[in-house]
Amino acid sequence: MVRYPLFTPAVFLIGALLVLTPPSHAAPPPSLAISSGTTTSSYYAAASAVAKLFNRKSQEHGVRLATVASAGSVANIDAVAEGGAAFGIAETELLKRAAQGGHPWEGKAMTQLRAVLGLYPATVTIVAAVDSGIRRVVDLKAKRLNIGGPGSIDNTFAGALLQMSGLNPGDVIISHHSTALAPELLQKRDIDAYICIVGHPNLTVLEASAGKRKVSLVPLDEELIKQVTLQNPLLAPVLIPTRSYPGVELRGTVPSIGVRSVLFTTADQSEETVYRMVREIMTNLDLFRRQHPILQELTPEQIAHVTAIPLHPGAARYFKESGLIP
Repeated sequence: MVRYPLFTPAVFLIGALLVLTPPSHAAPPPSLAISSGTTTSSYYAAASAVAKLFNRKSQEHGVRLATVASAGSVANIDAVAEGGAAFGIAETELLKRAAQGGHPWEGKAMTQLRAVLGLYPATVTIVAAVDSGIRRVVDLKAKRLNIGGPGSIDNTFAGALLQMSGLNPGDVIISHHSTALAPELLQKRDIDAYICIVGHPNLTVLEASAGKRKVSLVPLDEELIKQVTLQNPLLAPVLIPTRSYPGVELRGTVPSIGVRSVLFTTADQSEETVYRMVREIMTNLDLFRRQHPILQELTPEQIAHVTAIPLHPGAARYFKESGLIP
């Protein structure tokens, strides 16, 4: 007679658990990096805002966005062009230079760069210690000035700005620390001033103005603003409001120059992914603008109109459907 093994209650329980246990959660979708800026920068804040809105439906999109810190605009353009990041943020002026093979991309025009979203204006901002006596750009002569790390827009434009103000490179004591470190360096008296090109309000300016060493924002001369903006239509006069910086001396607005920043990618990026990214931002624009004060003034027209490089087909598709571009 054949004897069959007895099935104990424990065996039945194990079998039931094997049947009833739900399948494990699906693996998270792959990530696409947005190369941004230092963690205190407006670039990092803007990239994080884009990622936050897009990632609410990441399973539906089949992909997530991840904000990655970087040295800034030049580094972002290189990272996207070389495949190290899917998206990046940079100013229109630098994107135009890169597309045309201008400095610092001589001999390697990056014609594959494509715009996704127009963002806020990045403004030339000079933060100076009040006790340094720096009231105008020319007062930087013989002073210690930090111009940001290599690969940042601060570093890229600082030399040209000083020369247009009548200062030669040897007239100023230059350092190349990351702008994220500049407020601490200024408060420790290691530098007298620093240049940053940022959206306002900005954490680095707020941090610098919260210390014991009093600071002010240095205005650009009217003639310099007129000269620069006439030479380059991508640059425009901007007034920096000091209301967001209660610790800054000399209240009111500070005349300067601004250049619009852009979220960009390459022509071979998925049209569907870019379309969905733009759609998520544009259909939730009020929520997007609430993510950070630098985004509050953005209009649909500003987001859709970028002239420095061509629009990505996915972005163009959405803007055409919405009637924002012909």
